[in-house]
Amino acid sequence: MRQVTRSSAPQHFGEFRCLGADCEDTCCDGWAVTIDKTTYEKYERCPDAAWRERFRQLVTINAANASEHDYARVQLASTTCPFVAEGLCSIHRDLGEEYLAVTCARFPRVWNAVDDVLEQSLDLACPEAARRALLDPQPMTFSEGPLAGSDFSTARIAAIDTASQHAGKPYRHFRAVRTFVVGLLQNRTLPVWKRLVILGFFCDKLQEVGSGVSEAQLGELLQGYEAAVGGGLFEDSLAQLQAHAGVRVEILLELIVSRITSDFTNRRFLACYKEFMEGVGWRANSTMADICSRFQDAHSRYCAPFLSRHEHILEQYLVNYVYRNLFPFGPQESTYKLRDQMIDRSIHNEFMLLAVYYSTIDLLLGGMAGLHEEKFGERQVIDVIYTFTRTFEHSLTFPQRVIQALDEKGLHGPAGVAVLVKS
Repeated sequence: MRQVTRSSAPQHFGEFRCLGADCEDTCCDGWAVTIDKTTYEKYERCPDAAWRERFRQLVTINAANASEHDYARVQLASTTCPFVAEGLCSIHRDLGEEYLAVTCARFPRVWNAVDDVLEQSLDLACPEAARRALLDPQPMTFSEGPLAGSDFSTARIAAIDTASQHAGKPYRHFRAVRTFVVGLLQNRTLPVWKRLVILGFFCDKLQEVGSGVSEAQLGELLQGYEAAVGGGLFEDSLAQLQAHAGVRVEILLELIVSRITSDFTNRRFLACYKEFMEGVGWRANSTMADICSRFQDAHSRYCAPFLSRHEHILEQYLVNYVYRNLFPFGPQESTYKLRDQMIDRSIHNEFMLLAVYYSTIDLLLGGMAGLHEEKFGERQVIDVIYTFTRTFEHSLTFPQRVIQALDEKGLHGPAGVAVLVKS
């Protein structure tokens, strides 16, 4: 990993402030709390004897595979960190921010390194971060400048070195590809679903040309796509793709149920899912056809009109995802050793995962709109997106489950993408 000397961030990154006890949720619920080695040693030397004893009782070294970044874990007696008191971290309250582990101090901030540039973004698993990132109607912009004097030596950083070789992905063209992808997703002459389907076409073409594509060839590819988008040349292809609401609802519900029945699920996501079920009138004797019909009615009457007036919200979600996850390539290396962080997915699979995420959010919003009707709005959208991010994007097993399910259903080509995202 190269030494970073510059930084880049979206305009809302510096505006984020933790709400603390005023937040409607807690980031300490349901997640493993990792302690880096530096913080653990600070706990061992804590001058407060009572706190030192609490640390010894509640923080345990990962004896089998301890690392600098994941050296120890807080022992959870329930789903919530035992150091939380009255909605606040008692470590922060009594000892100060300098005693927070890196994980706690920096969430929901995310750091990636592209060559010598440290890219900073927000993880939308935090409701306040979601509000900052999603509710601004102006297109997301990014500013770059000299790196401030912060110490990132213990930060979890995923990285790309565009000078290195890769067997299947043209990493050396990462910046040009990123610029095109963000520009396409921010093209407001098209509805979001069309932007996403065209992105799927592009990702498949990018995978086809492979890592050996020259700068001139890539330039021709990008120019060709820009001209085709600007000239409306994709319209016939988009019109021919068929939406299959029944298939879409069925596969997404199967994926949701498989996730929430296999691992701990954030209680606020479960509340959203309950509202979805109530909104589509899901009863014990409901058939999939009943659920699908009621979903389509609720979506068209209450959700679609709101999203058409606030289409920037889903656009911002997609752009933030692209920036935060180094899409569509993914990282080459990472200081974060949890296994899902370094799965080397194909460009096609990276896109299909994003398409499922987008489609699942849209599904949940449609159902919830059936419950809230004319009162459906920003609050429900933020609740869905931040709890969805916690529950699905942070899952170690869900991404692979998605790819397997799409393979089994035969939904990996353009027709499959249309099933997932076409309105």
